[in-house]
Amino acid sequence: MMKTEGGRVLYIFSTWVPEDQLPEWNRWYTEVHLPDVVAQPQIRRARRYRVVEDSRPAEWTPQYVTVYELDSLADFESYRTGPVGTRLREDYAAHYGATGKVSRQVLVEEADLTAGAE
Repeated sequence: MMKTEGGRVLYIFSTWVPEDQLPEWNRWYTEVHLPDVVAQPQIRRARRYRVVEDSRPAEWTPQYVTVYELDSLADFESYRTGPVGTRLREDYAAHYGATGKVSRQVLVEEADLTAGAE
């Protein structure tokens, strides 16, 4: 089934922090940052993954990837440009911007190739 740009959106947030900061980062990210993000009405679901393999050519390899699901690109833009989304990005940068690395991707669903999808 083909979708228009109003299709489901995945916001992919990849992170790397120095190994000696990982315990504190994991605590802060899991107990403080993620609950603030998923409390936003635009965010439908969030899942965090530990990267065990990544073959992309890049100057750094993420340790974790968090995938946020939103209903539409309009919802993503509302989150990204709103005061809470802005504050959460600034908060992350204040905590880990000087030592960590991040990558953000926004994916808009174009087709559902699941068997039986209409």
